[in-house]
Amino acid sequence: MVILKEKKYLIVLLISVFFYAEMRGQSRNIIGTYTPPKAKTVKKKKSKANPIANLAKSITVNSHSDSEKVYAIYRWIAANIRYDTELRFSKKLQKKIYISEENVVENVLDRRMALCGGYAFLFRDLCESINIPVAVINGFTKAIEGQPKNYKQPNHTWNAVKLNGKWQLLDITCAISHGNGKAPDDFWILTRPENFIYSHYPENPRWTLLNSRISFTDFKKR
Repeated sequence: MVILKEKKYLIVLLISVFFYAEMRGQSRNIIGTYTPPKAKTVKKKKSKANPIANLAKSITVNSHSDSEKVYAIYRWIAANIRYDTELRFSKKLQKKIYISEENVVENVLDRRMALCGGYAFLFRDLCESINIPVAVINGFTKAIEGQPKNYKQPNHTWNAVKLNGKWQLLDITCAISHGNGKAPDDFWILTRPENFIYSHYPENPRWTLLNSRISFTDFKKR
């Protein structure tokens, strides 16, 4: 009888120690101080259906250099994606579309319309799918007619693309709005930083791409 009680006690003790260790492990994992053993990763099969990659390839099929590919993508967007006036003034539509950057791009391709962010995200995704370095830049602009000069928060989005080892600036929204209806204004693609700064100022001053940066205060005075 005594032996049975001792065995029962030992079993209960072992179970208690086990659950205590488990709870400690979970707690450490939750607060980030516990590093679990590395799990084996299973490589997922890449889907052959990638609409962005397929679109980029079809757009650049006759382009040879990265510069030609960038220009082809820029011209395709300008020719096929209109400025989305409805989205600009519809809070309901904005809440539906602005869930994620991916959702914005999907809606741009479905609706064939975009605001500045949609143009910039689509251009980025198309370039990245063919391994061209590209960035989306948020900041302030004076270039869009009819838009109030709100300097309290960023009011515009554009791109930078890296060609031949050098970052260069472009703004598809401005190219379309300053175009003649048949073609975009090419002034806004690969624009010299010295000219771009008159109308655009990035949140991160690095993206002015100027050797001698100007202050935001000076930009507003121009």
